[in-house]
Amino acid sequence: MSDIPLRKYLEELEGLIDKQQIDEAIAHCRHILSFYPKHIDTYRVLGKALLEKGRHGDAADIFQRVLSSVPDDFVAHVGMSIVREDEANLEAALWHMERAFEANPSNGPIQDELRRLYGRRDGVVPPKARLTRGTLARMYVKGDLYPQAEAELKAALAADPERVDLTTVLAQVYWRSDQRAEAAETCNTVLQKLPYSQEANRIIAALLTTQGRTNDAVTYRQRLEALDPYEAFVQPGSNGHGAAHVNPDAVRVPTLEYLPGAGESASGSPDWMQSIGEQFETPAATPAESMPDWLNESPVVEAPAASAPAANKSESPGSTGVTTRPVSQKITMKSSAYTHAP
Repeated sequence: MSDIPLRKYLEELEGLIDKQQIDEAIAHCRHILSFYPKHIDTYRVLGKALLEKGRHGDAADIFQRVLSSVPDDFVAHVGMSIVREDEANLEAALWHMERAFEANPSNGPIQDELRRLYGRRDGVVPPKARLTRGTLARMYVKGDLYPQAEAELKAALAADPERVDLTTVLAQVYWRSDQRAEAAETCNTVLQKLPYSQEANRIIAALLTTQGRTNDAVTYRQRLEALDPYEAFVQPGSNGHGAAHVNPDAVRVPTLEYLPGAGESASGSPDWMQSIGEQFETPAATPAESMPDWLNESPVVEAPAASAPAANKSESPGSTGVTTRPVSQKITMKSSAYTHAP
């Protein structure tokens, strides 16, 4: 059995999804998770594959797990929006698409999807997607305008204190603006809800390392390495963001010899889907909507549950121009249009 750099392996799996070789992509993701059970990038690809396969319940489980580590993950929120709309939960679909828009406001297809969802809910498609405080804050962060970002984030959190994604961004702002005590306190707040928050663990590990408390940083480094094995090869001075620059060859995985149909149970849900939820060690949580028992040990970043929206006569052909999306035109996770721009 030959081996391959982990990052290259995932790139090949994205290609399998594009070519609709979904079962094979799922099998390879399962194989990678047998070596790295918490690898967040593999979960993300697996969620895409399950969504393309039409296994929306399983895809939602995986995307929720991604969000328990990266609460503003663009791909996971787009995927969750697709799932929730398919379930006729329009409010939750909108909530997730709003979060995807906040993460990547310049993405034209996401703007169009958000406008369409607003049109389904309100009966009229707005001319453009409205910028939220979360969107503005992230734009300020990208421009290194930290005082403005901090003000927007505090205002947004005053209106909705449960937005752990915005709390995470606030921790980033404190860290980058050298407000160390505030960064540590905010990260601890995040970690109480999401112990495997990738960004909060990065910041705490970096804080402790800069203070010379390398032994205290071990737990946080171990979590980071579990989420991304390339973190084990990061240089100490990289400020917690060096994994992307590590040589791809640093982490190699044996390639799977794929056998069609292997690993699937008679029920259509493979046995391994029942066990991966045990891989994240997190405190009990009160999820915003019902979910499988195996996810109860992991906090879920999710929109408030909503009942199925009532049929709206404005959605009929020839009315206000608000139409539901035909199944054949549903956005898919393999579309390059929904890639998060760096």
